[in-house]
Amino acid sequence: MFGWGKQQVSTLALDGQAPVVLAKNETVLNGALRHGLAFPHSCKVGGCGACKCQLVSGQVRELTDSSYLLSREEIADRFILGCQSIPQGPVEVRLPANPLANQHIEGTLIHQRPLTHDISEIVIRLDTPVRYLPGQYASLRALGTTLPARCYSFAHAAPEAGTQEIAFFVRRVPQGGMSNWLLDSAALEQRLDIQASLGDFHLREGDGTLLCMAGGSGLAPLVALLEGALDSVAAQRPVYVLMGARTQRDLYYRDELAALKAHWQAPFEFIPVLSEEPADSDWRGRRGWVTEAIPADIRAGTQGYLCGPPPMIDAAIAVMTANGLAREQIFFDRFSDQSVK
Repeated sequence: MFGWGKQQVSTLALDGQAPVVLAKNETVLNGALRHGLAFPHSCKVGGCGACKCQLVSGQVRELTDSSYLLSREEIADRFILGCQSIPQGPVEVRLPANPLANQHIEGTLIHQRPLTHDISEIVIRLDTPVRYLPGQYASLRALGTTLPARCYSFAHAAPEAGTQEIAFFVRRVPQGGMSNWLLDSAALEQRLDIQASLGDFHLREGDGTLLCMAGGSGLAPLVALLEGALDSVAAQRPVYVLMGARTQRDLYYRDELAALKAHWQAPFEFIPVLSEEPADSDWRGRRGWVTEAIPADIRAGTQGYLCGPPPMIDAAIAVMTANGLAREQIFFDRFSDQSVK
């Protein structure tokens, strides 16, 4: 009676490699990972942008609007989010050029330093050096466990030739397997597998003000970015570091930021903003949402660097653009909560 056309098989060709067959309604990212293809990723839910790639040929169905993560130029160049794109037939995608990618190193967790009640700095000694740009991140996997790998931003700059000691700021997430493992004293001297270096969050060229904003453990890539700029002409650019926290006990790294300020060659202002500090406390600083501390009149040449939870990032972008900062001059790294994965 009625004949239905055979559904076209979806295939994925990554960076010119031989195509692999995808399952029905399988995303580009999940299909690549299932076939053992190296594909940068972090949250897997469209919240971070780590899996962005360029659609060279073919068509995809996007599960969510990607314009909040991709620039107009990227969208015009057919960039998509791998985790939110389902191929509609054969597709070919290309990963952004990253000369520091595909570094696989093992190391030992050697130090845990509490910074707040729920954030600690961890240090890993590597078997061989790793290279990265300040602001990038790595994927950590605990060897000898079944815990899924998780991504964390490098907390300090490194020499161009690389380093064998790396640090991360880790927030203890309720029911978060990896974060709780990393912050447990039993993890000291345990081995990890590290994949680096990931992400395109790094300092761009320019001579205007650096308007930085952090929430939670999002201070890590900003510290690395500023440390990396100390010995360059970028240290002559004015800096604002806005840090959003709930109460005073959630503030950290203030002494280290003061040391950065002492060595900076231009005005450097650290502005912590507390949203839930008791009204009768001794706090004399800013209160409210950290986005309320964004300057109302942003000067030409300013660049925005944002790291933290997605709602903060979204709100900050809205305020910054409303206050005159071009969207193309705002760079960010979304820290997504994966507590139940």
